[in-house]
Amino acid sequence: MNDLSPSQFDGHRGDGDTSVRDPQRIPIIRTAKLVFPDAEYPCVLRDISGSALRVKLYGAPIEEGAAGFHLEFGDGDRFEVSAIWVKDDQAGLAFAKHNDLMSLIGEHGPFRKRAIRIAVELPSSVKSLGRRLDVHIRDLSHEGAQILSEAMFSMDQQVRIDIPRLGEVYAKVRWRQHPSYGLAFVETFRFDQIAAVASDLQALSREWRKDGGSGPRPDDMAA
Repeated sequence: MNDLSPSQFDGHRGDGDTSVRDPQRIPIIRTAKLVFPDAEYPCVLRDISGSALRVKLYGAPIEEGAAGFHLEFGDGDRFEVSAIWVKDDQAGLAFAKHNDLMSLIGEHGPFRKRAIRIAVELPSSVKSLGRRLDVHIRDLSHEGAQILSEAMFSMDQQVRIDIPRLGEVYAKVRWRQHPSYGLAFVETFRFDQIAAVASDLQALSREWRKDGGSGPRPDDMAA
């Protein structure tokens, strides 16, 4: 087996010889998320080797040998994985069932080129047309967010939404299925900006759920 090990991602064979790289190590940059029963965390695929892949982590609480969680891509493809090794912000993952790792290069699932959405449960507020309205954030990406609201919004209506750890963000309503609404940010974030705060947002979500929806207001949680 030619799994990615920490020595391989350092670029050598582990015997001090840095002149020979693993010929089967294939670089890849593809955004994804790690899905646990109670939280989701962004990650980035960096390499494929043999039957394993290396990912960059953003605060995901993974330990070596952890199993039963999933790797999910923006196009909808989802795979059960386990952690072969963990070192700093890197991890080597293996699939629970055999898969063609080369199929991970490119997007093939039902939702092509969709941004990675991180599921959250966060209270927030939206300002629009001189009103401030309470809403509930259900998921978040670097391009937009899904909210629940008792108030009605029209298509393309511009709003300002308070997002914990990110502050006030301008957005437009891109789809609606009351009480759910999809917001597109007027100025998008970088993927790594959302990834950097994802761990904090998941912690806030857990507190909100634990308190039965009576946790702190968005102003109390803002950075």
